[in-house]
Amino acid sequence: MELLLVEWNPPGDRAPLAEMFSWPRSEWFEPTIVVVPPEVHRTFPHADGLPLFQMIAKNVGIRHAKAEFVLCTNIDILFSDELFAFLQRDLKPGALYRVDRYDIEADLDSTPLPPPAECRALPWLRAHQLDGTKYPDGRRPPWYAWARTRLNRTVWETLHGGPLPSLHTWACGDFTLTTKEVWEGMRGYAEWPMYSFHLDSLALVQAYRAGVEMINLSPPMVAYHLEHGKGSGWTPEGQARLFERLDAAGIPHLTGADYDRLARDVLRKGRGFHPFNGPDWGLASASLRVMKPGGAVS
Repeated sequence: MELLLVEWNPPGDRAPLAEMFSWPRSEWFEPTIVVVPPEVHRTFPHADGLPLFQMIAKNVGIRHAKAEFVLCTNIDILFSDELFAFLQRDLKPGALYRVDRYDIEADLDSTPLPPPAECRALPWLRAHQLDGTKYPDGRRPPWYAWARTRLNRTVWETLHGGPLPSLHTWACGDFTLTTKEVWEGMRGYAEWPMYSFHLDSLALVQAYRAGVEMINLSPPMVAYHLEHGKGSGWTPEGQARLFERLDAAGIPHLTGADYDRLARDVLRKGRGFHPFNGPDWGLASASLRVMKPGGAVS
């Protein structure tokens, strides 16, 4: 297994990740860090307002990954033991795997940080599943029924009739696993210099239109998301604050209507990936430093 971290736009007054942590090594685990320096980050529009272009960073990771299967995830995510055990089995070529995400609130200000096992045992705040977001008591966010109806009507039923395909787009940026061949067919995530909202979902639409099999794993194979500051990432309760902050800073993002339109455009086309990016996706032509913690630098 390779753990590949993309260290995007690292602050100049702090040590690099390769030096900040201890990195266990074994015959089956190889950590790798790809560094995208500030001077590359500053070449993108809105670089001053967004310190990280998440999907472009993930594309950098995909381009550098060595394995046949590549899982895109984030640093605030833990996997259940059952999910991690599943990853040791034979994964199906040409398939795309998704899981439910459970939000949990851990004390991330404590020293030392709570261990993963303790975090996994915490009660969950909300679950993001194939049919949307829900709370432990079964409630749905107030916009749930409206959004579900709109997506059914505009993305699928008006094009083909029948129910929506099983696209588990809720919180998909935290766990999307497929072969490197599929990622390369899509040319990764859309590399638009904006906040990452909905860009992860578009990749699932592209894969579906190309005929990739969608496999939604069931609990207890889940991902746990460590809750952090309101407005720093999307939550039902914090979305208004998030978008107010983005709009005030002039940072673009896709609205639900934007996503619907782009998804319709992909679904109306013939079978294929219909990539949004050119062949240089994932900063392919950039000379980036690749670091092996405790080892060589190239």
